[in-house]
Amino acid sequence: MPQTRLLAAGFAALFLFGGAVAAVADSPLGVDQAVQARQTAMKEDGRALRHADKLTGDQAVQALTTVAANYEKLPGLFPKGSVTDKSVALPVIWDRFDEFSAIFKKGEDAAASGIAAAKAGDAAGYLGAIKIIGGTCDDCHRTFRAKRDG
Repeated sequence: MPQTRLLAAGFAALFLFGGAVAAVADSPLGVDQAVQARQTAMKEDGRALRHADKLTGDQAVQALTTVAANYEKLPGLFPKGSVTDKSVALPVIWDRFDEFSAIFKKGEDAAASGIAAAKAGDAAGYLGAIKIIGGTCDDCHRTFRAKRDG
């Protein structure tokens, strides 16, 4: 039993320090943990993309590396039926999971393209990738997310 508590504490510490997405994406999560992990990843993406259109060089690469890593893991943070009062995910996600996952794949591919463009100094290619990523956010939220009140 002490090992179980130690393991749980370790996972909690990883989550609190931002490593939870990487640590738990391949393991089964409880509903609350899945919701918290995906919300953390999406907020991290939002911060990375907030001024991404003004970034260049290593900062641009870093922003899109964060997005690519999160987009790769996010579908795994939506175990079937993982909706709580803290979640705005719609049940249609699990009816159309292939379409849902494809949105993340499109964003992950765009991030990889944007990383290559940023490394090459290709501002137009980088900005094009940012636009595609923004479109994936819109596509997903429009179809698979409940509207928030207020």
